Amino acid sequence: MNTKTFIPIFLTLVAISIISLSGCERIQHVITSETVTPVTMSTVKIGVIQPSGVGANFTKGAELARSQINEAGGLLGMPVEFIVMDNQGDSESPDAAESVRIAKTLIEQEGVVAILGTQLSTNSMQVGAVATELRRPIITGSSGESGEKVTATGEFVFLTVTPSSVQGARTAQFALDPVELNAKTAATIRQAGDVYSSAVADAFEENFQKLGGELVASEVYQHGDRNFTAQLTKIQSAAPDVLLIAGFNPEIPLFALEVRNMNIDAIFIGTDGWDDPDKLLGTLDDNAPLEESYFTRNFNVGSVSAPAFVKAYTAMYMESPDAPSARGYDAMSLLAFAIENAGTLDPEAVQSALANTTNYQGATAILHFDENRYPVKYLELYRIREGRIELYKVITP
Repeated sequence: MNTKTFIPIFLTLVAISIISLSGCERIQHVITSETVTPVTMSTVKIGVIQPSGVGANFTKGAELARSQINEAGGLLGMPVEFIVMDNQGDSESPDAAESVRIAKTLIEQEGVVAILGTQLSTNSMQVGAVATELRRPIITGSSGESGEKVTATGEFVFLTVTPSSVQGARTAQFALDPVELNAKTAATIRQAGDVYSSAVADAFEENFQKLGGELVASEVYQHGDRNFTAQLTKIQSAAPDVLLIAGFNPEIPLFALEVRNMNIDAIFIGTDGWDDPDKLLGTLDDNAPLEESYFTRNFNVGSVSAPAFVKAYTAMYMESPDAPSARGYDAMSLLAFAIENAGTLDPEAVQSALANTTNYQGATAILHFDENRYPVKYLELYRIREGRIELYKVITP
């Protein structure tokens, strides 16, 4: 496999010059698969699974990449077409059965060459198994794993985000570091039944104890909870130095408020589940309970790798990008590079090209994919100070 360093924003897309087939030839035999009947196409169809209430800007980021690709001549001389489907609708959270149904529909009926999404790790595990069975690459917008990793559902599954277990492990190291938080004891709380939340908490607990720290409490809350007295009574008696909140907004700030109201002074630590600034800093009337908290992010408009993406996204949508939009942009850009590098839409060849990608530079930077198809990349740690989110340090792979 001839791999190349990839730098969007597609102004130098090499595909235009490397494919010399006629228009007639380009629309024949563009997909081969043992499980899905080959289809003839004049566009490159890509499925996007976008829940209505989670990471809505993922599709907007992907759409920016799609528009740049098409302006540069498309992929293999064909324009890229999105088929977007919602796996949540009016439900409180994305539905497992609907996620699987949509994945099958996109591949078997719509004839997509790949899938972008979903946004939650639990759904990614469900859809990943389908995509692998039907031999279609899927680049998810999630970062989680449970006892079995998301990518263990099949070799066609790729992540663009630093895995939740890696985030959990690195935050444990940060908490214990004598020149950082110098913590001796820790407590954790996670959302029940969520793959991402469990992966973060498990990795943090394992690494904190392995490195010499003491885990004094490990609690669970339910999605939608607004009262955490039972869990916090146990945490209060344990008096931890740090408290990992492995969850999502708005529960995070509501939980932090109750922690401080019970006079628990542990330092809060989180991962990219926190990374919804509008909800994180917009839920409470006063964000004092969140002061001096630390959490990881996979993207920020001030990141070193971000300027070109930020400029293009802002010009297109008249607003700043966020983490989901960066994930969507990277997912589409990585897929485009793999297709052009493979010189074909054959799923096996595209999968191989994705696995061999190196030195990708888009909304974020990916050095390469490891053997589990996880991106190896820098991780940024942020701190909340005086009601603002500021970069604290960059953690190397």
